Amino acid sequence: RFVKEDPGPVEVIERPASVVKELVENALDAGARRIEVEIREGGKEYIRVTDDGCGIPSQEMELAFQRHATSKIRSVQDLSRVRTLGFRGEALPSIASVSELEMRSRPRGQEEGTLLHLEGGRVVARRTAGCPVGTTVIVRRLFYNTPPRYKFLKTHIAERRQVLDWMMRISLAQPTCSFTVITDGREILKTPGDGNLAEAIAALYGRNLAESMLPVQAHWPGGRLHG
Repeated sequence: RFVKEDPGPVEVIERPASVVKELVENALDAGARRIEVEIREGGKEYIRVTDDGCGIPSQEMELAFQRHATSKIRSVQDLSRVRTLGFRGEALPSIASVSELEMRSRPRGQEEGTLLHLEGGRVVARRTAGCPVGTTVIVRRLFYNTPPRYKFLKTHIAERRQVLDWMMRISLAQPTCSFTVITDGREILKTPGDGNLAEAIAALYGRNLAESMLPVQAHWPGGRLHG
């Protein structure tokens, strides 16, 4: 007899930067205007992403970690006009399956938040918790249960560089959101989130470079370019 093995989550988490990317994109899709990312030891031991988005209702917390579940597709037509940064619903279960994960979330209008703690994808604790509106996800000991994947990771400095590089790019792509990045207790990146791309550039690369750049705009039937 042959037994078909469970292939595991489809979304592959390759490194700390992959975790940060998925969690930040989820936060943006939740309408966040302030996102704070904290990592320690390059993200291999600790990653925290906190947002002020819409939050997750208490009764839906476990559902968010079910494979193939997504809140981002409301109808069949949405498949042909995807407007979110991620819609497959695989990121959270994929991250949870290879880490110790804690999520705290409170939607607007709900007096208390909910804390969910998972280890290796399995819920080990659930309780009410005091927290602001929005969601915080803490990922500890990435790949603790898959040693070969942990050994594939690079040094703390190299992994930190990957996280920072992606955060700088998403900060430029989303100037209406304020981003903060903290590494090993030190704030190394902060953007204003006022929608002004030039101000985001100044925060990331310095005022001199931002002031030496020129704005561009172009319009044509069916298209627009600005930067």
